[in-house]
Amino acid sequence: MAQERKPKRQRFSLGGPSGDTSFEDYLTGTHKTISSDEEEESDQENQDPEEEFDEDEEDEEFDEEEEEENDYDIENQHAPALNTTTNTTTTNNTQDTINKIHISQNLTTNSSAKNINFLIQIHLVLPSAKVPVTRLLHLPSTLLFEQFSSAIQLAFDWEGDHLWKFDLQTPPQITTTTTTTTIPKDIFPHPRYKVTDIKDMMGLHNLGTNDFRKDLDSKKIRLMDIWGKHQVPRVRKLDMFYTYDCYGDAWYHRIKFLGVAEEGLKPVDLGVEVEDRQQRIWCFGGSGAARPEDMGDEEEQERWEEENDTFEWDIGWVNAGLSEVDVVWLPGM
Repeated sequence: MAQERKPKRQRFSLGGPSGDTSFEDYLTGTHKTISSDEEEESDQENQDPEEEFDEDEEDEEFDEEEEEENDYDIENQHAPALNTTTNTTTTNNTQDTINKIHISQNLTTNSSAKNINFLIQIHLVLPSAKVPVTRLLHLPSTLLFEQFSSAIQLAFDWEGDHLWKFDLQTPPQITTTTTTTTIPKDIFPHPRYKVTDIKDMMGLHNLGTNDFRKDLDSKKIRLMDIWGKHQVPRVRKLDMFYTYDCYGDAWYHRIKFLGVAEEGLKPVDLGVEVEDRQQRIWCFGGSGAARPEDMGDEEEQERWEEENDTFEWDIGWVNAGLSEVDVVWLPGM
């Protein structure tokens, strides 16, 4: 015969010592105070077997959670080391990219790319401009960045009296477990993605200081050292910006490599007329009027756009200026 189970007594806080009373006793006010030992024996005596089983399960779940927390602590105690490794890897990749450019500079001769020309788009970054200001240039692959800077200044009617530099940076990306997606490009250079600068190392950049470990000399680096077919994809796909008047108005230009021109391509093939048929640097298209050099803030730019024709520019005048850029071959190259 199954043993009759006593009704479980409910415990109430009566403002004094712990009391144990039945619901009937609570209503009549007849309750007694019991010791902690008696309380424990009473609980064990009246405990529901099913409740005991539930409590055992709760204890097991608690133990499992505690073990998981301990495992989590063990796994994450190395987190700082992992972050350090990631930062070190990024630094190593940046230096390796710069080394690839130096290798091309030192080992690739001009004669290997004598008849190779590049097609480049330069976009003057003016977020509020109603008409994009761009120039499309045909340039020899052996052109030094020093000469490339001169070509950009002539194409956009800059006077050439200010400091300038080229920024190379990695394209911003989002990496998931399955894919790596390039996010929309920033319209301005961002320090977070910077790899190196190409500039005149004799110029007083940053109040006279240069980082000779990372900065590249515009008098030694050629276009082919970045976009040459021999170069690794990681270098060829770098984003590039050109900044004119670095510490003044800071005119930013986004530079896009369009590809290698067909061998023997001439200006007339693209409907462009130039006076010198041997001219190697020439403009074959674009849009938007050049801006005055010392314009100032955006409000002044907007006022200029209201008072001037933002579509007007003369490709013939641009090519006349580009004819003055000398294509210099460095000794030994």
